[in-house]
Amino acid sequence: MSGRNGQVSRFYCILNILEASNYGLTADQIWERVKEAGHKASKRTIYRDIEALQQSGFPLSNPNDSVQEGAQKWKLERHAKITDNFILNSKELLALFLARGVLTPLKDTPFYSDLESIFKKIETRIDGKARKHLTELMEDFHFDPLPKWGLGLDSDTVETIRAATAEKQVLKVTYSSVNGRDKRERKLGPHFLYFAKGSIYLIAEDLEDKTVKLWSVARMSDAKFLEEVYKKPTVNPEEYFKSAFGVFIGGKSQTVRLEFAPVIAPFVKERGWHPTQKIISKGNGSILFEMEVSLTSEVVQWVLGFGPNCRVIEPKELKDKLIEHSRALISMYEQIRKVA
Repeated sequence: MSGRNGQVSRFYCILNILEASNYGLTADQIWERVKEAGHKASKRTIYRDIEALQQSGFPLSNPNDSVQEGAQKWKLERHAKITDNFILNSKELLALFLARGVLTPLKDTPFYSDLESIFKKIETRIDGKARKHLTELMEDFHFDPLPKWGLGLDSDTVETIRAATAEKQVLKVTYSSVNGRDKRERKLGPHFLYFAKGSIYLIAEDLEDKTVKLWSVARMSDAKFLEEVYKKPTVNPEEYFKSAFGVFIGGKSQTVRLEFAPVIAPFVKERGWHPTQKIISKGNGSILFEMEVSLTSEVVQWVLGFGPNCRVIEPKELKDKLIEHSRALISMYEQIRKVA
């Protein structure tokens, strides 16, 4: 790790080291512990890091009476005070501003202006030098451009749904079909809101067929919460989505076993795809991958995305779905080639 990323990593390390020390540490002691933590840095670099942290407003002090064998000790004050009722420690403050980039997919939703307002309020409470340095750090961190969440959401609709969910009131909405051609009034018993893959969903009971389902908030309009209390207990999110691979809920979960070729195995191994996943490495560089999920279209599309580098071992149903999709794809492109 080098450059600004390396500096941020050392900053975290130094803050961790000082936070664990009740009486402070000399710069030499900090340097030794930073090296023990696996960071390659000269003593001069550590001195510069300490100076940068202090100039940036982090509560580091080296009182004149804090001397041991001729060396001053550096001590970290435990908290950075924003207001009397909002106190963050130094690591929390740094992490908060670095994580700001993760929130950019919310830019076109009703929430973004409120989030920006929160950061602006915090910024007004931070020293100017600290604010400048935090801004510089943020500019050197870039995040994967994830899908933007909730494009076209109406803020009043979202707020009505949120309020009905919080107050456990029955919700009435006009709900559009996937193609947008059909609209129908629905009465829902709200459980919780769910953010995933660029969209916002409401998990709610359809009071017509008494089934808890996933509803797209983007397809809702004319939302009103009724003077009717929804009394059923909220489903557990982890339990509800335990067999899902993504957003959609399918039938009964099944054991899915896959073999990934050596060329793609490192990519698969370094990511968490599902809470139930198990990975076994083979001597030739390939891996065996196993998880317990329902066979929704999301699973099929995910496996198809790896092409010939992923082989389905089981279940047979998944193999059949892949064959069906592959044949349809081949047929489509053969037709295109004939007329091209």
